[in-house]
Amino acid sequence: MKKIVIATIGAFALSSTLVACSWETESKSVDEEVVNEKQKQSSENDPNAVSKEEEARIKRMEKGILVYGEGTKGGLYLTTVNTAYSERIMPEDGNNSRNPYMVVVSVKVANVSDNGKIADLSELRFNLNDSKTDKNFEGRLLPDRNPMTYKLEPNNSLTLDVSFEVPTIEDKYMFNIESKADPITDKWEVTNLNKFKQ
Repeated sequence: MKKIVIATIGAFALSSTLVACSWETESKSVDEEVVNEKQKQSSENDPNAVSKEEEARIKRMEKGILVYGEGTKGGLYLTTVNTAYSERIMPEDGNNSRNPYMVVVSVKVANVSDNGKIADLSELRFNLNDSKTDKNFEGRLLPDRNPMTYKLEPNNSLTLDVSFEVPTIEDKYMFNIESKADPITDKWEVTNLNKFKQ
């Protein structure tokens, strides 16, 4: 009888120890989950928390560099680069260019004048810079791809296709617009252009 009581007490002590140990491990993992969840919520609720993409965008914009779809507004113009694409120039098209490729940048220009001034878009100069070689290319407005008039009434906009003849298609260019009537200091990154096999 004494042996049965001792065996029962031993079994009870052993089972109590095993239950306590497993509860402690379970409790630790639950506590860790609670702490991780609180940290996640605090970073989501923290108005000063900035994602890496947002931080990169802020740095880029501080440098005055915009991307497709972003615009800049002055006193006369609101300019936005919609997109850009590349083309191979074919000699049989009657083009006697020394450069075999063309980069075309689609730019939306709006007249945002408060005083009713008509904007003359012919005063705009377009530049494309290859940052690798530091070469600048001057843009042209091709008559077959653009409107016939460059006079822009207030609260109206036009989309212009500006073409640049280039020797090669690079991974990235910087596009800018010069204006004497309304200086534009921002530049646009021109990327994701088709490359052609030689």
